[in-house]
Amino acid sequence: MPAVSLPNGASAIIASRSELSERASREVARSMMIAGATASKLVSLGFDENDPTTWSKWNEITTEEQDAVNGFEATLIVQMVRSWSLGELPTSSSVLDLPKLIFDALAKACLDEYNNVVVDFSPDGAIDPLAVIGESAD
Repeated sequence: MPAVSLPNGASAIIASRSELSERASREVARSMMIAGATASKLVSLGFDENDPTTWSKWNEITTEEQDAVNGFEATLIVQMVRSWSLGELPTSSSVLDLPKLIFDALAKACLDEYNNVVVDFSPDGAIDPLAVIGESAD
């Protein structure tokens, strides 16, 4: 489990992606898919994060969709933080009460860790992909 240094001398231990429970993995995947679908909808409406003239498109999606886009980072934090120096662990109802600098640092660390997927194709590692698709490795 990776250690994360946070602002103001705080710290946290987060789970690696491989350490997440099936329940946590499903919650993160669900949140990611909803956020991705909403982001795709925004793009189709003409929204471009780097073009302020398109930011009014944000108002063309529902409040629930806006929350879904913003909620992915919160879901990562709630599902991945295992311990920290800030007292009780974050919950879905308390995570948005974190100071902005701490939230942002945790969100970045959790996203980086979640995206850090290493596939092991060694003989002692994962299943041989050629065997899965029915081809021989001659």
